[in-house]
Amino acid sequence: MRIKHVENEELSMRIYHAFREAGFDDCGIIGLEDMSGFVASAKERIRNVPASEGLYGLAINHTERLRETFPWAKSIVIASTWLGKYRFPEALRGRYSKGFFASRNSDKSGPEYREKCKIGRWFDENHIRWTGEIREGGQQIWGLRHAAAVAGLGIIRRNNFLYCEEGSWLELDSYLIDRHCRLYQEKQIKPCPEKCTACRGACPTGALCGANTLNPNHCVSLITTFGRGMIPEGLEEQQLGQWIAGCEACQDACPFNRRHDWNSGKEFPGLDALVPRMSPENIASTEDEDFLRHLCDLTCDHILPDQTETLRVNARRALSNSAR
Repeated sequence: MRIKHVENEELSMRIYHAFREAGFDDCGIIGLEDMSGFVASAKERIRNVPASEGLYGLAINHTERLRETFPWAKSIVIASTWLGKYRFPEALRGRYSKGFFASRNSDKSGPEYREKCKIGRWFDENHIRWTGEIREGGQQIWGLRHAAAVAGLGIIRRNNFLYCEEGSWLELDSYLIDRHCRLYQEKQIKPCPEKCTACRGACPTGALCGANTLNPNHCVSLITTFGRGMIPEGLEEQQLGQWIAGCEACQDACPFNRRHDWNSGKEFPGLDALVPRMSPENIASTEDEDFLRHLCDLTCDHILPDQTETLRVNARRALSNSAR
């Protein structure tokens, strides 16, 4: 780790090592004031794509109210987990987001999540007030990629994703704490080539309408999750391909991700056993609501357990598109 700046060094470094021991791959600590940059960039995105105001306006409101909602908070701890350590079954690629189904947060009874929970006990044992995921009272921290970039955990590339040295397959977790700490890292990561448009060219709906610019209403990942599979005006069914939950076309096409081999790595607990039942044929026709609710749980709250019909809608579209 190469440190750019640190405050309250003894406690900051203890927090860093506690996160590493809890299975996180990296960690940084920033101030709440550092989120002002996210507000500025969100406002710029609205100016560039007015249709994005619904999403980014909500993000701005929540971020600006962070101090009001958590008046005791003094720092944000942002931690990353490298999902590329797991192999991802070939049958799920192009259909399910690796960022969902290889997530430590997807299975709350799994060993990966239990390991992560060590950090809460560590905070309690050290008498540090904290809240994780920052969802209390309906409040959620937005701009995790911005926070991680400020902390020096990586850089945000033109497809809007945070990249560490290994690529963009990162899961980010955030915690508010009542101690003043700062830990900014400095990494040497090559920027995007000036003329590279691989991510924009791979976006099936044109949602990536410019470098670091997104029309979220046309994003396949949002359509297949929060959008409940409904096609917005101006798009065609076939543009969504065979995606059932999420979309990672822009990440898969990125030159900084292509070197990763998803056939290697360790098994994500329980995922291989699910593969035969996750085919679009089975999802479209199954009456097993318990199974579909379990799949919803694995999308990290992007499809809620009472929205199983979203999976069926997307699976039927995937079958139709595969037959074209």
